[in-house]
Order: sequence, then C-alpha cells, then structure tokens
Amino acid sequence: MNGAPAAPDSAPPVTGAPGPLGAAPLTGASAAPLEFTPAAPAPKTRHWLPASVARGLSFFIGGFTLLSVVGAARSEALDANIWWVAVPFVPRLVSAGLLAAVGVAFIAYALAPRMRAWRRWPTLALFAFFAGVAVYNAVDFFLVWRAGEIAPRVPLPFSLVVALLLGFVTWAAARAPAPRRRRWAAAAVIVVIAAACIVLFPLAQVLFFGTTDYRRPAGIAVVFGAQVHAGGAPSTSLRDRMDTAVELYDEHLVHWILVSGGVGESGYNEALVMRQMAVRAGVPVDRVIVDSSGVNTEATVRHSLPFFGLAGDTPPDVLAVSQFYHLPRIKLAYARAGWDVLTVPAGTSTPIKETPYLVAREVPAFWVYYLRAILG
Repeated sequence: MNGAPAAPDSAPPVTGAPGPLGAAPLTGASAAPLEFTPAAPAPKTRHWLPASVARGLSFFIGGFTLLSVVGAARSEALDANIWWVAVPFVPRLVSAGLLAAVGVAFIAYALAPRMRAWRRWPTLALFAFFAGVAVYNAVDFFLVWRAGEIAPRVPLPFSLVVALLLGFVTWAAARAPAPRRRRWAAAAVIVVIAAACIVLFPLAQVLFFGTTDYRRPAGIAVVFGAQVHAGGAPSTSLRDRMDTAVELYDEHLVHWILVSGGVGESGYNEALVMRQMAVRAGVPVDRVIVDSSGVNTEATVRHSLPFFGLAGDTPPDVLAVSQFYHLPRIKLAYARAGWDVLTVPAGTSTPIKETPYLVAREVPAFWVYYLRAILG
C-alpha cells in the first residue's frame, strides 16, 4: 500500500523525558543527573530606626563631652565630666585629650555613620573606651558607698545608665549602616532623641546626684533660703533645710552654719528666721552666720565665699544644704565661682505637693547654670 510508513511499535526512550501520565522520568546509565542550585539568601538590611536612635544619642553625648572639656580647660574647679564620665586614673591633660577625641568621634558618627576601616576601628575603640570608663565609675560608686563616704537614695549610679547607653551606641556603630532610605525620618528621629536627652539629662542629675548625701567633716554648712509664710512660720522646705543643717552641727560635722535668704512676699527676712530656728534648736548664736542678701542661688553663693575657711581648713570643705532638686544647680554655681562643694539633700518631713513643678523647673535652670559655668 502506498503512503507514509507505519509508525514503529516502540521507540527508544528519551533520556530525562517524563513517563506517561506523570510517571517518574526515565533514567538510564547514560542519563545526566539533575542539578539543584539553591537561591542565594537575601542580604540582611539594617533597620534605620535603631541606627537613628543611636545617632541621636551620639550627637548629645559628643556635644556634652566637648562642652565639658571646654569647661575643664577654663577652670580646675569646673570638672564638668563628673556629671557624665570621669577619667580619674590619668593626668588631667591626658583626660582632656581623650575626652576631646571621644567627643569628636561621637559627633562624627552622628553626622556620618558610614565609615571606612581607617575611621571605623578607631571610632569603635574610643566608644568602647568611654563605655569601659563608665563601668569603672559605676564600680567606684559601689566601693565609695560601701566605705560609707556617700549615702545614695537611688541604689544605682548614673554612670551605669551611661554605660548601657554607650554600649548600645557602640553596638549600633559596629553594625553595617542602614540603607540610604527614609533620610528625613531618620533625621527627625535624631533630632527628637537629642532633644529628649536635653530634657532627661538634668532630671537624671536631680534623681541620681541630687538625692545622694555627701556629708562628711567640713568647716561650714551653707543653708539656702526658702519661703517664710505670713506670721513668720517657715515653709516645709525651709524647716527641712534647717533641721538638716542643725543635724550636721549636732553630729560635729561642721563648726559654722551660714544661713542665707532675702525678704519674701510675707515681709519676713528669711535669713533671720533661719537663725532663730537654729538657735532654738541649740546652735550657739555666735556659730550662725547671717546673709540677708541671699535673694537667689547665685547671690547666696557669692556672699558665702568670704566665710569659707573660718575653721582653719586648707582648703576648706563646704557642705551645701537644700532640697535634692536644687543641688545640681548649686554645685554648678559654686563650680563657676571656683569651689568644689559637697552637697547634702535636706530631709523630708512632709511631702511637698509642688515637688513635680519644682523638679521640672530645674530642667531649663540646669542648662542656664551649666552654660554660665562653661562659658564664663
């Protein structure tokens, strides 16, 4: 029969061809094995938010550290790094150089987080050094506390909080930088974090430094005035301050008590009322020095300086007595005047309902006194 040849009954198998109805592929001795190449893992991307938070912290840390170095260079009494991280185991000049390098490194990381190797490793080394010094300060706090030289109300040092924050910044700086996305959002976070530090830092000083009692034998106690009510009754704040000062005298820690205040709205002279309180409590009248022109913190500081050293101490130790929220500002005012005083928080006989407002008021006041002390 003419036409196309009939199809053969069978055909040789095709290597790798699937069998009928989804059967397994046919294999043979000469069949090449199938190769499976796994997909490459997607590269990890760093989230921009933690990096931005770290940069905001770094900006504040660097700025405050550099300002502190400037203050220390202007006056030996103004070692503003005691508010931050103190480097006590090296000479003052070496400490200033190290802290200046640290401050520059933090500012540089905040502004330009992408670093080549030549900058990356020195930056991380400086960050780690700063965090290590903060840990050293925390350990020293516990040793001084154990020795009985201080009596903190908060059982943790601020330097421990600083060490944790520095550790976070170091960790963030050691990671690969976040992708160049959301620059405006990152910039906003940096500004918000830096602004939050400006508010929270004075509050931390009030909480940690202000509530710590540094009393020890000294020549004189300076008591800062407070309100006297109509009729001559002292306010709770004034009564607590005077009770604490009398306690220092009774414990033979001071030889003199200087009371300072002005004439308030009630018409009473705060300093004279304070002297009367001390005398009634058993302090000899000739051991009470009266400053009736202490109308504010700076005036009290200025008028008290001529009386330092009455007990013959060289240099004289001075205890400053006031409410805990007031003490950081007092410390700065005396540092500006060239004196490193010890602070003693007044006891609390009755909770004062205005305390939250008084604490909040110290936030701007702290920075005003700090900048005055730094810039002169």
